[in-house]
Parts: sequence; C-alpha cells; structure tokens
Amino acid sequence: MDERKTTIKELEEKKQADVEARKRLFEGLGETLLRSIGGEEPFADNTGNTPGGILAEYRKLQKEIADFSGTIESLEAEALLLKEKEEKISAIEGEQSGHEKELEEINVRVGKALHEAPDVDERLEPLRLQGEGLLAKIEEQEKKLEELEEKEGSIITLLGKNAQMAISKTLLARHRSALQRHYRSAGEKTLSAGQAEALDGEASGRALEINGLLSSLAADLALLRSERRSILDNFGSDGTPSKRIQGIQKQIAKVKGAFPGLYLRLGYLAAEDSGKEALSSFLKEDEHLVLEKAEALSEQIGEKELAIKKVKATISIDDEKAEIEKIKKAISNQRQKIAEAESVIASHETQIVESERYIEELKAFLRDNDDGQN
Repeated sequence: MDERKTTIKELEEKKQADVEARKRLFEGLGETLLRSIGGEEPFADNTGNTPGGILAEYRKLQKEIADFSGTIESLEAEALLLKEKEEKISAIEGEQSGHEKELEEINVRVGKALHEAPDVDERLEPLRLQGEGLLAKIEEQEKKLEELEEKEGSIITLLGKNAQMAISKTLLARHRSALQRHYRSAGEKTLSAGQAEALDGEASGRALEINGLLSSLAADLALLRSERRSILDNFGSDGTPSKRIQGIQKQIAKVKGAFPGLYLRLGYLAAEDSGKEALSSFLKEDEHLVLEKAEALSEQIGEKELAIKKVKATISIDDEKAEIEKIKKAISNQRQKIAEAESVIASHETQIVESERYIEELKAFLRDNDDGQN
C-alpha cells in the first residue's frame, strides 16, 4: 500500500480529533453564554441564525420542557390519587366480601332455624317441606351406605358393592350441597319476608345491620369507581399513567437533544466578527481563552487540510505520470502496428506494380504474335 495513503488516513484522523475538540469548545462556550444571558433581552434581532434568534429558539425549547415537566408532575399526582382510589376500592371490596360471607352464614343459620322451629308461618311452609325432602334423600343415601358397608359376599359381589357405594357417596354429597344451598336460600327468603325475627332475633338484627352496611359500601364503591374512571380517562387511550409519562419523557429527551446544536451555533457565532460584537458584553476572560483555543484548533485543522491536499497532489501527479506512460506505451504500440501495416502495404504495392508490368509484357507478346485472326 502507498505510504502516502497511510499518511492521509493519519492526517484525517488527527484533523477529525481537532474538529471534535473545537466542536466541544464551541458547544461549551454557547451553553455558558446562554446561561450568562439568563432572562435578559440584549438583542434587537431575534430571528434567523443570529445570537437573538438562537436565544429565542433556546427559550422556546426551555418552555416546552417546562410544560412537559408540569404535565408529568400533574400525571404523577393523578397516579398517586389513582393508587389511593385503588387501595380504597380494594379495602371496600374486601370489607364487602367479609360482610357477604357473614350474611351467607346468617342466611344458612336462619334457614336451619326455619326447619327446626315447631311452628312457622304458612307462607314459609313450602320452604320447610322442600328442606325436609332433601333431608329425607340424605337419610336414604346414608342408610343405603350403611347397608352396603355391612354387605358381604364373593369378589364379584364386593366389586358391585364398591361401585354402588361410590354412586351413593356422590349422590349423598350432592344432596348435602343442595341442602346447604336450600338453607341459604330459605334463610334469605325468610329474612326478606320479615319472618326471621321469631326464628332468630339476633341473626335477624345482624342481617339488617349488614344489609345497611353493604348498601352504604356499594354507594361508596360506585363513587370511587367513577372517580377512578375519570382519572384513567385523563391518561389517554392506554389508560396507564406510566406509559403516558414515558411518552412525555421521550418528548423531553428529544427537545433536550436540540440544545447541543444551539450551543454549537452560538459558539461559532461568537468566533465570527459580527457575532463576537453582539456577544461582547457576555464574553469574559475565560470565554476569550476558549475562543483562542478554538482559533488555534482551526489553524491546526487548516494545516492538516493543506497537508492532506499536498499529499493528495503528489499522489495525483504520480497517477497522471503513470497515465502518461500508459498512453505513450499505447501510442508506441499503435505506431509499431502502423509501421507493420505500411510495410505490408508497400509489399502489396510492389506486387501490384510487378503484376501490371507482367500484364504489359503479355499484351506485347500477343501483339507481336498477332496473325491477323483477331
């Protein structure tokens, strides 16, 4: 590989390092200047690529970030409120579940009391008869199981016995479950009809109290769920504060990504005569040192660019020389071919002359020997 190309690569890398160093200096300078300006309005022209125009863009971006941050704070407050609502809803649902379970136990208790009472209202008699029917089925299956357990016999008999016992146990479990449901339903209907006081005064009073509590909890729960829905609606289509906040944070990051470009532009302007004049009151000793370093880097960059051009020029010269030699060789080859062609042409021309002379000799022979027949 041509060493000069290696030299160019090394110069390009050094030049790029100087460019990056100068860029960092200008970015830092631009950021420092914007902070120094603060809330002042020192520029008459606030448009285009001028110090005033850049300052206006900078403040616009700052406002966007402030607005986004305010929205995030509001969303975070809403998220906290949503969490409180969720916790309250969960607590009320737990309390509801506990009361409903207790009410279910009371219904069963009242249902059993209905069947144990010696005398009940005739309107509740069908309920008691239904329960007695289930009790009769349970007793029937229990008795059948006892008989099967006492039954003895051959292996085949025992296999049939086990199958019958399994069926009886399944039916017994179903009847007992049905009886439990019947007790609950009968108790609920007895309480609803206002007939439970005579059967179990304590249970009746507690059921009334629980129903009042459940009604109050249901109202509280409906209100909380409505408030929760209103909060969720504020979070947009996804319905989650975290996703909405993440989306806004991405927008903030995008806006912040524009700041380095503004800093760099202002830093470059500070190095130019017009920009330096407009920013002179904000350029302190440290900023002047930065400008001197940036200028030194610019000179180094220029020197490296010139060095690169020189090396490229020497390479181009050699390339052109090589091309010239290539063309000269091609011309020489063509000239050789021309010379060979001219030699062939001359040979052909000589042959033509000799052929024409021979023709003339033959014609003369014919004339000399003409016997008058022609």
